[in-house]
Amino acid sequence: MTENNGAARDRSRSDGPDLIDDALRLVDTLQRRLLVEGVKRGVGAVASPPPKKDVWEEAIRIETDQRRPPLEEFVDIVRTSAPEVAGHLGRAGLTLADALGRTWGVVERTLEEGREEAERLRGEREEREREDRERDERVRRESSEGGARDAVEKRD
Repeated sequence: MTENNGAARDRSRSDGPDLIDDALRLVDTLQRRLLVEGVKRGVGAVASPPPKKDVWEEAIRIETDQRRPPLEEFVDIVRTSAPEVAGHLGRAGLTLADALGRTWGVVERTLEEGREEAERLRGEREEREREDRERDERVRRESSEGGARDAVEKRD
């Protein structure tokens, strides 16, 4: 086992210089290519990025308001705001429809209960009227029978 560990150490030591040599060769190749490209295009094209505008020029460009035609501004406002407005209106419409549906349910239930109450009261009234008619009819019959008996008794 110790022999294997020692062999692994020897290999890693021998790999170390190869790795460093490879890195140096890579850097050397990169420098040569940059130099060749610099000669072909000019040193500034390879060594530095394209020139940017200075900070002052950039700030002035941002600060100056580019006027757009009113119609273009209106279309931009509609394009950015319309989806949000449509979403709000859609949700408001759904809420309104739900509230109207629940309100209609309450009204319908109240009307139905009122109709049932009216039918019950009508039935009770008709029952009382029928009982009153029957009682009046009985009283008339009894009075007419009683009157006929009185007349018979007076004749006799």
